Amino acid sequence: VGLSWLTERTDLPGRRALRWLLALPLAIPAYIGGMVYLTLLRPRGGLIPQALEDLFGQQVATPSPLGFWGAAFILTLFTYPYVYLLSGAALRSLHASMEEAARTLGRTAWGTFWQVTLPSIFPGVMAGALLVALDILAEYGTVALLRYETFSSAIFVQLAGRYDRSSAAVLSSVLVGLAMILLWAELWIRGPRRFTQMESNWRPARRVALGRWRLPAIFFVAGVAFFSLAAPLGVLVVWSFQAFTDGQVLEAVFRTGSQGLGSFVWNSLWTSLLAAALAVTLSVPVALFSIRSPSRVSRFVSRFCQVGYAIPGVVIALSLVLLVNRLLPFLYATPLVVVMAYVLRHMPQATRSSEAALYQLSPTFEEAARSLGRTPQQTLIQVTLPLILPGLLAGGSLVFLTSLKELPATLLLRPPGFDTLAVRVWVWATDGFYIQAAPAALVLVMAAALALAFLLHREPIINEQG
Repeated sequence: VGLSWLTERTDLPGRRALRWLLALPLAIPAYIGGMVYLTLLRPRGGLIPQALEDLFGQQVATPSPLGFWGAAFILTLFTYPYVYLLSGAALRSLHASMEEAARTLGRTAWGTFWQVTLPSIFPGVMAGALLVALDILAEYGTVALLRYETFSSAIFVQLAGRYDRSSAAVLSSVLVGLAMILLWAELWIRGPRRFTQMESNWRPARRVALGRWRLPAIFFVAGVAFFSLAAPLGVLVVWSFQAFTDGQVLEAVFRTGSQGLGSFVWNSLWTSLLAAALAVTLSVPVALFSIRSPSRVSRFVSRFCQVGYAIPGVVIALSLVLLVNRLLPFLYATPLVVVMAYVLRHMPQATRSSEAALYQLSPTFEEAARSLGRTPQQTLIQVTLPLILPGLLAGGSLVFLTSLKELPATLLLRPPGFDTLAVRVWVWATDGFYIQAAPAALVLVMAAALALAFLLHREPIINEQG
């Protein structure tokens, strides 16, 4: 929230560039960030502790990336863009007259922020916080790498290590219960409050002059951008260069068993693209039903199709293992099961995007097509779908982005010999081959960044000048 306020409401220099820089860490999977900071800061053999010891001739205490605080730091660095983007969008859309009225009634700047601005952007802040909470609840790679045990890591051990599905099912039910509690808590905290701006002559709020706080604000924003984006990317680039200049490492990168980097890229791309296409295709009828035929049933169907994001990937993987074995045994141990997991986990993102796009489309366009003799099917194909296509592409890009980074479901469901970029980075990282993992990690980040850039390019929070 502080970052969004600085970039949206103050005279901070370079706001347009900073909006991009502060949003791009969303393209870096947290387990890749964990791998980088583990190499830099681990107590024994970390690059920074070792450099300080060489410089001062004795051991110097440095923050450890291991355990609870290390995992909390890494996860915060790479999930804060959820809150930043949503709170920034809420700040951007807030009418200036609301804060001006508070100031004319005698409220101070801080009083106006706490009593007017923050309550007005509260839904956006809570939506971002909920996404962060659900993402962290489902996280496996980062916490396992940093040696902090959570429900997700315990479930993974039961499934992949001990093959104990009963214990994994018990732990999964608890994890799903925690996710449901988070959803209920978000609804309870937000309550029945609604924030609607009635005036049509919208204008932005006047920017706050930072004055003597400008330099500290610049250092704060630059520090966040450095630790969440520049440092991880810089380390990956250096490691990738070292990998390409070492013949033995380069051979291992491009030929691991019967596969190489090209196979990992292809496996990641086609599974994520297929999941995105299926999720968007399935979301269209749900959106049409919920928006064009509003009722309790349609709202229930819409909400039911959005439950998947609250269910961690490791739980979806366990469910698919049990269901596919009994109902669809011909799909077991095929990449299509991985695609199914991606669709179930990330379809809510496509559904929300499709509903938002259809909600903005006036029904008069479809009514005009019907009055000119078009059938419902022709109207859908020739009128509705072309007009909501940007929203569908946005939803598909979001599903592609999150599927590309998905680790626990892919690890549990992939057939033997089928590795994606995420899986191969994880395998190499857990074996300690960080330089070997760097090229695959860099390719993964670049592919995710392209999808994220497409999404951000459509948002006024990013494109607005000044």
